[in-house]
Amino acid sequence: MTPFPSGLHADDLHRELGRLERVSRFSETSRNLFDEGLHLVTTPELPWGDAVRQEAVEAYRRFIYGETWITGGGAREMEWEIVQWMGGLLGADDPAGFVTSGGSESNMCAILTAIQRSGRRGGSVVYPDNGHYSLPKLCRMFGLDPVPVPAPAEGLHLVDPEAIEAAIRPDTIALIATAGTWAYGSVDPVEAMSEIALRRGLYLHVDGAFGGYILPFLERSGYDTDIPLWDFRLPGVCSISADLHKNGMAPPPAGTLFFRDASLLATAKEICPPNGTMSGTRGTGPIAGAWTMVKLLGEPGYTAVSLKSMALRDEIVEGVRGIDGLRIHPGSRINMALIHSDDFDLRPVANELRSQGWMFAARAVPVPVGFVAVSMPHNHGRIPAFLDDLREAVKNVAVPLNDAPAAAATGSVSSYGF
Repeated sequence: MTPFPSGLHADDLHRELGRLERVSRFSETSRNLFDEGLHLVTTPELPWGDAVRQEAVEAYRRFIYGETWITGGGAREMEWEIVQWMGGLLGADDPAGFVTSGGSESNMCAILTAIQRSGRRGGSVVYPDNGHYSLPKLCRMFGLDPVPVPAPAEGLHLVDPEAIEAAIRPDTIALIATAGTWAYGSVDPVEAMSEIALRRGLYLHVDGAFGGYILPFLERSGYDTDIPLWDFRLPGVCSISADLHKNGMAPPPAGTLFFRDASLLATAKEICPPNGTMSGTRGTGPIAGAWTMVKLLGEPGYTAVSLKSMALRDEIVEGVRGIDGLRIHPGSRINMALIHSDDFDLRPVANELRSQGWMFAARAVPVPVGFVAVSMPHNHGRIPAFLDDLREAVKNVAVPLNDAPAAAATGSVSSYGF
């Protein structure tokens, strides 16, 4: 067999790719309770899951060499269709926006738009301290002061609107709320924050990276009719981010940023020409993959996917409640469950579960650790095994919190985003 110019043979290349796939744990996706992996699979409730995913991957492949410049005409049409469809479901009469690389870029573009609209350079941004780590990150990047507002004593997932308003300074340019908080799965009081933003003349952005592609379908299907208003139905909301590569089921990288109307998109383009995005070069593959997922699922498909994801989450919640010493942190409205204990230091439990192949995010709040289980269709059939391993790990390696010397010796566990 003739080698490639580097001298490497195809067989050697494929062996190395196989090794790197195993290191990446791609074959273990059903044990992944994080927001990565091929989320959409065939299950009894979703008999078309594999077929839809494969079509999205094929579309990605067909557009993999394009950019949104000379060869981007088709992808720009796809992007417009995604924005019009989902932006409409989010309550905008005349939605505008674009596809991004994910939630961090979406949040950055939203706040750059707020900066441009404010007419000042510098200032502050106010948000509940349950916000994503990209919020203080973008503030540092753009020369803004982050003003995180602590949760009230009644619960880490809660937000006090009066405290939000009290934190506003003369130089504040924007408020940020979250719909689908990490790691509580809660929805901030966006209605109250919308009223504050209107009254104070501030830009209001909603980070719906996790909640954006599930909350509308849970509400419209009747699964949860009490979801508080959080989208463009509230007049103070200027922009919403939502990740296609999370609950949108699309291959990464694919997020979306929606603006209430074209005038805000024009403002974004003023500060980030020509598209409003942080990146100038944008591959068309992710846009094509996301568009295909949206076109093939539509509202009926996303509703079915959402209900499946929530059924898996409810299975986790019910199982954890049957394990002595564990609890589920309250407040979740989406397919996210924060597992915690008031009795045990769960750091050894987290490390034991990870050694058994389970993938999930750990979090140092509530102290000393909790772990976040994000359920999606690819976890079908694996929840009982996870609960069995969790039960055994708690029994065998959990350390009582009142045993100070033992708890001090439990070590650390790697946490998401920090």
